[in-house]
Amino acid sequence: MLNFLSQSNQKQIVGIALNPGIGLEVAILDKTNSTVINYGRRKVDYNFSTREIQDYVQFKTALVELIDLMKIPPKSLTYLVLPNVYFDFIEVPQVVTNAEIKTAILSKAEEFYIFKREEPISGWCQVASYENTSQKKIVYSSFQKSAIEELKEIMSDIGLQLVGIETAHSATLRGLYLTGQIDDVILENAPWTTMIVGTNSYTLFQMEGKNLIDYSEVPLAIKSFSTEEAYQAIVSSAAQLLNNHETDKLYIISQTDDICAEVLKRQMQYDKEIIAIDSNKFSKKPLLEVVSTIDYSKVNSMTLSVLGAAHLKSNFGVILNVLADDPSASMGVYFTTNILGVPIDVSSEFVMKISVLLSAVFFIIFGSIAGICAIVDGKEQARISDLSSQIQAIDNQILAATDGKSKQEIDMNTIIDEIASMNVTAINFYDSIATDIPKNVWLTQYYNKAGDKIAVRGVAQSIVDIYEYYKNLRIVSPQSDIKLTELKVITEDLSQGNKYLSDIALDKDTERLYSFEIANTQIEFEQQANNKSSRNQQENPQETYMQKIQQDENEIVKTPLDGIENTSGMKPVK
Repeated sequence: MLNFLSQSNQKQIVGIALNPGIGLEVAILDKTNSTVINYGRRKVDYNFSTREIQDYVQFKTALVELIDLMKIPPKSLTYLVLPNVYFDFIEVPQVVTNAEIKTAILSKAEEFYIFKREEPISGWCQVASYENTSQKKIVYSSFQKSAIEELKEIMSDIGLQLVGIETAHSATLRGLYLTGQIDDVILENAPWTTMIVGTNSYTLFQMEGKNLIDYSEVPLAIKSFSTEEAYQAIVSSAAQLLNNHETDKLYIISQTDDICAEVLKRQMQYDKEIIAIDSNKFSKKPLLEVVSTIDYSKVNSMTLSVLGAAHLKSNFGVILNVLADDPSASMGVYFTTNILGVPIDVSSEFVMKISVLLSAVFFIIFGSIAGICAIVDGKEQARISDLSSQIQAIDNQILAATDGKSKQEIDMNTIIDEIASMNVTAINFYDSIATDIPKNVWLTQYYNKAGDKIAVRGVAQSIVDIYEYYKNLRIVSPQSDIKLTELKVITEDLSQGNKYLSDIALDKDTERLYSFEIANTQIEFEQQANNKSSRNQQENPQETYMQKIQQDENEIVKTPLDGIENTSGMKPVK
């Protein structure tokens, strides 16, 4: 299956890059260890005024020579990188369609002077997401459509399968990622800046991790300056632009023999770390290990853009392939992956093969499942029919045994609802015992009868606490008619030791206690009080009824909660 899926995708991507001042480069990479299998270069002129190849015959001749010398097989997948013509950002609504994005890009690109006489063709992608906003940011690159058609024809004549054309800007960033020199800033998602110095301008890319944040290109006719003046012109003009953005690292990449990145680094007045990369005559070694080359004298000045063309990294940012939607580039590569150790370029053809294969597999699986289900369903239907016949026979026997009288059905939901509605009042009062009890209130007795008769007795250190508890009870059971039926001052010398009072952690500065009763019934408590009064009067007839009530209250205070009679069946509350 892997051989079928990868029979064409096992071919290497041939990276081709044209850089003014350097020429036409061709590179092939080993994707497993990021080494250059083969590299070559030839001179090709570029017209800065028209921003296109000066002589397409010269370009074709140089490319054919490189292909022959490097022994590149026919129909190889090729990816072409050209000098930047137009590069910009645009913001569009999140819900906009691809067709609407193309229209918006075309409208903006046509304002550029090159495209006032030439129709543009663009590649684009989203570079940043905006949280909590309806906009998204798009970066795009445009070329002359006539130039792209010319290059497609040349590739077809040579016998190469052209899968993409892209600007050198985005390819250079991808090549920088391939070398591993920006791994730390990407890992930390830190801000960093890349300065690319060319023959006729320099470009600044403001990055944050893998995200492209901003871009600016400064025209600068470097060849019109003396060597020292050229360095000073770049330093002075870049100073303000660099200060506009916070950055942790600056990468200076020189792709012209007129500027040495190391020398420019030493002259920059910049307090951040600077990394210098030369792709020119000043370079001491190639950016990656090179296995074979037909141009040993030029391999050190290999550019990052040709590396980005030869290795499309899907997990790093910006790919602006203008042929992404071109049917003729049917093998356009989206990214490269490994399956069982085999590197495979994921292209539209690869996706098509996967789709066909998965469709066939799903058809077989679902067809088998459907057949099995049909067999099982037939057996189950027969079993259900047999059970239905047995149930009908049993029903007939029951009907005959009951003389045709059907048994009365019991609606359990109705019974449960009736029981619940009868106990709503009782449940609310039981919940009241769990309401917020003020700190200095202690309950000594709780009584609840028939759900709607409640009585609570207790002691407190202040009338305010008693009122607070009474108010809480009313909130829990607003429909009840409970009242504060009793409030007394307990005259007891608190300075004397009392086990019960110490157990409930009374404030030792308190001079008095209050006993209280909150109730909507007095039946049980009055009976208890009368019973105690009758027993005490028989023992000591001289004591009055009110004196015994006072004694009862003192006993309540002195008696531990565990010994208090609980007429409701609930546990005492502390």
